[in-house]
Amino acid sequence: MKKVRILALTALAVSALSFIACGSTPEPEAAPVEPVVEEPVETPAVEEPSEDYSDANKALLAKVEESRKAAVAAGVEDADPNGLAAADAILEAQKALADSDSGDMSAVLNDLNDRYLALEAYAKAKAKKDKIDSLDYSGYNKSSYDAGVKILEDLARPESNLVPGAARLKQAQSAEESFDAVLNSAFKALAKEERTAAYEAKKLADSVKASVSRKADYDAAVKNFKDGDSNYVTGNPEGALANYTKAKESFNGLYNDIADKRAKAQAAIEAAKARVQESENVAIEADAQAPLGDGEVEGIEDENARLLEEDDFTAAENSTVEVSSDIAEPVEEANE
Repeated sequence: MKKVRILALTALAVSALSFIACGSTPEPEAAPVEPVVEEPVETPAVEEPSEDYSDANKALLAKVEESRKAAVAAGVEDADPNGLAAADAILEAQKALADSDSGDMSAVLNDLNDRYLALEAYAKAKAKKDKIDSLDYSGYNKSSYDAGVKILEDLARPESNLVPGAARLKQAQSAEESFDAVLNSAFKALAKEERTAAYEAKKLADSVKASVSRKADYDAAVKNFKDGDSNYVTGNPEGALANYTKAKESFNGLYNDIADKRAKAQAAIEAAKARVQESENVAIEADAQAPLGDGEVEGIEDENARLLEEDDFTAAENSTVEVSSDIAEPVEEANE
């Protein structure tokens, strides 16, 4: 019993000591950890090699040179010498720069190429205007003519050289299109008139059977007529006009030549008949004075004698080529 009591007192003493130890001296707090600041590491810059545009520049310069040649061939030296000189000055400067600089020159050279293309279109437009004026065709499409003239006047001003090449090219092409419209209207109207005249001339040639007596010439005239139709419906009224004119002249030539020869032949027949009649009158008078009977007399034609062979036109029905009196409009216009 005594032993149990000793154990209980011992346990109580240990508990008390533990309580005192916990409450008397607190454990020290841990010091805060400061963040580590890392110094940035500088990476040495690596210079990239600059791109070499030398070959691309040379190709563009060659393209510009070709555009310049086309402009000169179109007549720009007479049509717009100042514009050509301005473009040439830029070209020479760029050629000199290309020899010492391998940088990208595409922006300047593409603009310069457009300038030469614009000069070519300007020269062509001016030539078409001159053609219209010389033929007095402006009245066939006055609105398009006036629009083209206005654009040419704008492009002829010195300050127009300050306009970007692409804009100048668009203007010059618009002027050329305006004059094309005038010429197209004129040639269409004239081609229709000439076709009608050629058709009437063909009817005259058919009336004298030209397809029989002058078949090769007749067939050539028909071919010109049909070529005119082909050019007209495919949008080439100027070519059609030329074809119809040739056909008309050929058909008229055939008619006049054959008709003239027929007239001369008919005159010969009439003269022969007159001689026969005169011979008959002489014979009657002679017979009255000294009858010869019913026998033939040398030098006097029989009254039923055939003096000339009659024309044989049995093949004419199969040799005449028929063509239409009307013509269809070009496909693109018919669909509008």
